[in-house]
Amino acid sequence: MQQQISHITPLLAARIELFKRGNFNFIVEREGKKHVKQEIALQMLTNADIVEFLYGGAAGGAKSWTGCSWLAMMCQAYPGTKWFIGRESLKRLRESTLITFFKVCTKYGIQRDVDFKYNGQDHFIEFANGSRIDMLDLRFLPSDPLYERYGSTEYTGGWIEEGGEVNFGAYDTLKTRIGRHLNDFYGITRKLFITCNPKKNWMFTTFFKPAKDSTLPSYMAYLPCLVQENPFIERDYIKALESTSDKVKKERLLKGNWEYDDNPNALCAYDTLLAIFGNDLAKKSGKMYLTADVARFGSDKARIAAWDDWVIIDTLSFDISKTTDIQKAINHLRQKHKITKNRSIADEDGVGGGVVDNCGIRGFSNGGRPFDDENYKNLQTQCGYKLAERINNNDVGFEAEVSEEEKEVITLELEQLQTWDADSDGKLKLKPKEEIKKDIGHSPDWRDLMLMRAYFDYDDVDVPQNVTKEMLGLGV
Repeated sequence: MQQQISHITPLLAARIELFKRGNFNFIVEREGKKHVKQEIALQMLTNADIVEFLYGGAAGGAKSWTGCSWLAMMCQAYPGTKWFIGRESLKRLRESTLITFFKVCTKYGIQRDVDFKYNGQDHFIEFANGSRIDMLDLRFLPSDPLYERYGSTEYTGGWIEEGGEVNFGAYDTLKTRIGRHLNDFYGITRKLFITCNPKKNWMFTTFFKPAKDSTLPSYMAYLPCLVQENPFIERDYIKALESTSDKVKKERLLKGNWEYDDNPNALCAYDTLLAIFGNDLAKKSGKMYLTADVARFGSDKARIAAWDDWVIIDTLSFDISKTTDIQKAINHLRQKHKITKNRSIADEDGVGGGVVDNCGIRGFSNGGRPFDDENYKNLQTQCGYKLAERINNNDVGFEAEVSEEEKEVITLELEQLQTWDADSDGKLKLKPKEEIKKDIGHSPDWRDLMLMRAYFDYDDVDVPQNVTKEMLGLGV
């Protein structure tokens, strides 16, 4: 397959050749300055060993310019290849990313209506040499939760813009559609490029966290880039970020701090979540409780916690376990900490119902009716809001020994305490578990375990100060 170059100017032809040789100076250098991080990003995008590449993690790092430059030059360098640019909203893709693409082409001498044409009706860019870039709408559709609308499309590679807005299912599907169009012919490694600002969704758990822990697979890469590392950024842009009084925005967009989120639906601030570990404001009263989140169908983790008032003092967790093992663990913690049956509770949905019956403890029904008919969708929502209230009041403590990695998981899950469908006129709702799984990749077991403790804020019983073995009802 030969490129038709009769319409290509000598300068553009030279740039295409430089790009193919890995010389990106015409992109990353200007007025004696070089955008070093952008050069590294382009090297990764043309590296034969890297398949999935996340770039950004702050505002103003020239992420969009990098993506547009990469795709424009790849299309010119390799005739007949097929690519995509995907974003959560096709409208924003057209109004932002596409405008940047046109600017990039003008900058590097790629002429519209000569070297390429844009089809605004079907939303694709077609080059004179047969290469093509599809504009993809990556909105989550309840009628297409697995993104099967793109399940039969074949691409050489592609780019997900603003990954913080995009559902995990889009990423998971599109990474299977690349490397299927002329990759072997040209010897091009399949490539999925993702640009982003910090967001605690699948990018955090799939890229950022493993990269931070040095466990990211070798075929994946994450490259952070702060606004201060872009030598071409306008000074006023940085000043605007520095002047914001919004701590979360400043941490995320200026400092590239992934630990902070700016979700307006969050019920707890990030700092208050961190404060639960070793919280000396949370007082123990000697009132002992037990909560248990029973794994369903072997897919989730089973977790059990012993509480002194609102302070977790002991925990047990199981990856895969029989209900009989969970029952033994519940009885063990009850005996160890002298916790009565009527101050012990387990999730009774699914297989948890058997654990509740066999242990003779209280059952927690997530879809149950809220206490006092308060304006919540269900019992789980009511207890989730109460847990958030307790956390914000510094009532919740965590003294049980857990690893730093587990603390990060707990914090991540508690960040999922979010209001949902807030603009509706109905009852208050919590972010559904299905949505949480899409964002963080697993069930929020710690969140579920902890919100059950709030049950006893509504329905507690008097227990003698000195609990005897007979009162525990364990036959010992």
